[in-house]
Amino acid sequence: MTNKENNFTIIRFIGTIFVFSGHMGMILGGNAPVYGGFALHEMGVAILFLIGGYLITKSWLSDRNILRYSIRRFFRLYPPYAVMILLMTFLAGPLLSDMGWKGYFSSWYNVYLWNLRFFIVYAQPGVFTDLPIPFVTNGSLWTMPVEAVMYIVTPVVCTLFTLKKGSRRSFRCMAVIIGILCVFDVYLRIAHAETQLVFYGTNLIAAFHLALFYLIGTLYTYDEMKKYLNLQMGIVLLGLMLIVPSGSRVLQFVLFYTAFPYAVFSMAMVEKPAFSWFGKKAELSYGIFLYGFLFQQIITSVQQKTGFALGYLGSLLISLLLTAVAAFISYYAVEKPMLRLGKFIQKKIP
Repeated sequence: MTNKENNFTIIRFIGTIFVFSGHMGMILGGNAPVYGGFALHEMGVAILFLIGGYLITKSWLSDRNILRYSIRRFFRLYPPYAVMILLMTFLAGPLLSDMGWKGYFSSWYNVYLWNLRFFIVYAQPGVFTDLPIPFVTNGSLWTMPVEAVMYIVTPVVCTLFTLKKGSRRSFRCMAVIIGILCVFDVYLRIAHAETQLVFYGTNLIAAFHLALFYLIGTLYTYDEMKKYLNLQMGIVLLGLMLIVPSGSRVLQFVLFYTAFPYAVFSMAMVEKPAFSWFGKKAELSYGIFLYGFLFQQIITSVQQKTGFALGYLGSLLISLLLTAVAAFISYYAVEKPMLRLGKFIQKKIP
């Protein structure tokens, strides 16, 4: 689906701003804003994975050549991410480190490069050592391995379930399995809320939460789901999420898995989308996601050192402005050229 037909671009941007806004509260030493029992950044990441599950699945179904699919996914995800890791390692790290350039490069600075192989490392020598969230230069990175794995999982899932337009049997099978996974996820979130099962630097339980929303997004590629989408009903369901008592945790999760995705896709695929023009010149969502946490930490550090408090809103707006500049540069210097290169290479593949 193109930008002319939907609101996906602006909803992805809203999801990114949700992540940014939720992180801001925590980075300042407080709590993230909450909606319907869920932190704003948690809802934002859910939006990104819902949309990712839908669009990546559509991308595979439109062209099932595994090589062309891999090229599309690689050039969309990895080059901007790799450039950010290199800039963090060799530029931002030594500039921000309390150890100075010499101390920084004499220490374990190169461990941060493990992120290039999706083994997530948050700390850099002497950077952000005394902030409310210490030793973390980019807390958003933990989702990147999950996204990369789901790119691999998508063709497998589509093949196993023979996912195709008009296949009711495939839809029913997918719906039942995703329903079972939702029940299991509620169990994990309630009975093992503090449990961590770490493999290759990633908490597998947290990764499962995100993967589930990706699969729910895949489910919306079926006409059996899309034909029931209604914007007015979606708004009502969002309101219902807001009034559910905080003690009804299971019901909150049920709405998070059902009402929330329904509302997101109802807005994304509404007839005559009002925001289909959004992002045509520059799509900044990925850049904001990559660089947002860093600039939020920088603004918090400056406030702590100067004793000048901007408050939540002031910190949010200033850090967002700086992040938007970085995202704009990333889009035109890295993302757009890499997407063009990817398309050029795809054309060479028969």
